[in-house]
Amino acid sequence: MTNKIDGVWTLEGIVEQKNAELGLLNGYVGIGQGGSKMVDAIAGIKNKAGNPMYPVMIVNSNVGDMTSLKNIPKRLQFALKGYDKGVGKDPAVGKQAFQENGAPIFNAIIENMGHCNMIYVVCSLGGGTGTGALNVLVNAISDHLGVPVSVICSMPRPNKIESHNAYNALAELAPKLRELREDDEGRTYRALESLVLLDNEKIILEHTNNPEVTGLTWDFYSNYKFASITHEWNVLSTLESQYTVDAADLSNHIITGGGLITYGKKRINLDEVRNKEDLISEIITTYKENNVLANGFDYENDMRAMAMVVVIPRERENVLNQDTLEIIRTRIMEELPNINFYPGFVTWGSKRNAVVYTMARLEGLPERAKNLRQEVEELTKREEESRQRTSGFDMGAIIESSSRTTTRRATGGNPFLTAASKPANTITTNPSINKPKTNPFEV
Repeated sequence: MTNKIDGVWTLEGIVEQKNAELGLLNGYVGIGQGGSKMVDAIAGIKNKAGNPMYPVMIVNSNVGDMTSLKNIPKRLQFALKGYDKGVGKDPAVGKQAFQENGAPIFNAIIENMGHCNMIYVVCSLGGGTGTGALNVLVNAISDHLGVPVSVICSMPRPNKIESHNAYNALAELAPKLRELREDDEGRTYRALESLVLLDNEKIILEHTNNPEVTGLTWDFYSNYKFASITHEWNVLSTLESQYTVDAADLSNHIITGGGLITYGKKRINLDEVRNKEDLISEIITTYKENNVLANGFDYENDMRAMAMVVVIPRERENVLNQDTLEIIRTRIMEELPNINFYPGFVTWGSKRNAVVYTMARLEGLPERAKNLRQEVEELTKREEESRQRTSGFDMGAIIESSSRTTTRRATGGNPFLTAASKPANTITTNPSINKPKTNPFEV
């Protein structure tokens, strides 16, 4: 494995440990410009041989948007033919474009991802291609492929058109988390296993005020952040430990089950921790204070399950043991009595830093997603109020002239030619100078 994405974003050292593997083989399908870039970041996670660790492919309408992708082979880039200039942020057109081109795309998903544990459909809400195609593709995978399907999508910054598109897509998507369907043989399956939301507003503010990595534009920052946390959690589930959260725990109790998934991550400098009680408090507050992708969750009422893994330096393994984890479990259950809690710890080669990871399943959306309809209505109201205040283009009636003069015919020539080089009272006509230009009113 490599410990950097695109040589830019450093992954935690756990991914380089000798026994590190992938807990779950996930496939990622990016749709639209935003989804393609997010999946391109996932494709940037490679093994020591330089090969991508996850099956990936992308679909987009605007062919030009694909030229900036770094890691996805051309054979796995699918253009929506007939819509190569984009769909103009119109989800209805995006949906139509995907439906007209869906056959070869779905065949490629079957071929490249039919063996995966989970397929993630990835998109940026707000535009036309990803927002329009999202629910179509989720239904197709869920109903026809037999592989569990989840969605990872980003919410746009407040914008009337984009927020409106995002709301409509989520309003159709979110109920699928509770929708159970039945196949021809009477077997029940969930229409959508889980949903991960990135809030661009939250990530941009973080990137501006306290970035984890500098020198990146916010979109790359967001994409690498998403790719790193999902990959690090996937590897965590395979590391050897006497007390661990394995891939089956994550799959059966967190990732599947029809919930919204949120991630927390906190780095703790053990040299600055005064005692074990302070360390326990730092560990417990991670899920509330250190969300990676979005904020505004109602943990007390909405959380149903949470996994937590604490990564401790090998040389300080004595600071955390099973007794300590049971204290953490007791405290968590006091705060959140209605959840299933899965704690674990592993060791790594750092000298002073511990890293706490949390992954939670909630039966509720973050605050901004809940208020997305209100956001659209407020933005629409502001636009209308602003339009009413505009000065407009009415300049009044035409002013009639009180006097008129006759129109003189052009005599030709340049009055500013040097008089000294010409005989007095003569005009030299230069055909090239007096040649009329193209008339803008001629057909």
